[in-house]
Amino acid sequence: MERGLSFHTGEFAKLCGVNKRTLHYYDEQGIFSPDHVGENGYRYYSVRQCYPFIMIRMLRQMGLDLSEIKEYMEHRSPAGLEKLLAEQETWLDEEICKLQYMKEIVRNQRHTLALVKNIRCGEVVIEKWPAAKLIYSRSVRKFMLQGNQGSVERIIMEHMRYMLEHNLTTGTAFGAMAAKEDILQGHEHILTRFFTVTTKSLQNVPAEFCAVRPAGSYLVTYFSGDYMATHASYQKLRQYLLSHPDLQAGAFSYEESIIEDLGTANPSEYITRIGIPLLPSENNMKPREE
Repeated sequence: MERGLSFHTGEFAKLCGVNKRTLHYYDEQGIFSPDHVGENGYRYYSVRQCYPFIMIRMLRQMGLDLSEIKEYMEHRSPAGLEKLLAEQETWLDEEICKLQYMKEIVRNQRHTLALVKNIRCGEVVIEKWPAAKLIYSRSVRKFMLQGNQGSVERIIMEHMRYMLEHNLTTGTAFGAMAAKEDILQGHEHILTRFFTVTTKSLQNVPAEFCAVRPAGSYLVTYFSGDYMATHASYQKLRQYLLSHPDLQAGAFSYEESIIEDLGTANPSEYITRIGIPLLPSENNMKPREE
């Protein structure tokens, strides 16, 4: 073979973007060997080996073990290559779905954080909210009335596990609902359900655990501080409703974390949003009670 059509190990390694140790290792493992060894003992690679080597490296980057690559190389054939590539295409499709899902979570989290730039905590305002898909937990109201915190926490964990197992968590808000009657009587700590906003399809979610919170006007306040101490914020919403008798509250309030312990280690920096739909949104999304 003419010298101009072959490369020694260092040249070939540089051409393919790897170091010489990689080529030596692949040769030792029987995965990829030089085209020939010269009389001087030097390994030489031909230009036709460049593309196969690059493909082997790509297969490795796709997650194939070296043992799998070696097995293929020892018994390679057009049919074997077709099978291998088909399997890798399936794997890549799955990985793309995972990456798209993770990107959606990141995008939604950043969107939620962006709200902080335009809010003023402690004020009561009327905001236009877009429609949002919600997935509910089981009802917790009876346990709240009983003071059975253990059952409440088990229901929260059950809800979280369901969201994770079905890939429904999309980096959007987790929150709690309180019934209008409880809010107006100053018992907003008696929660009805927990919920998570999702951007995923609700098609396979049991009907009693999902709804679409309709777009519309919401009476809203933002609270800065520990989300266990929101009583004063609800009091402001009550006072606003009492002073504006033309406004009719919907069936439930929606309390959501904007910044919580993932975003800061200081509870005084938490930010919580509380929204009450204003009629005619009330009858569109009342969840079934147990």
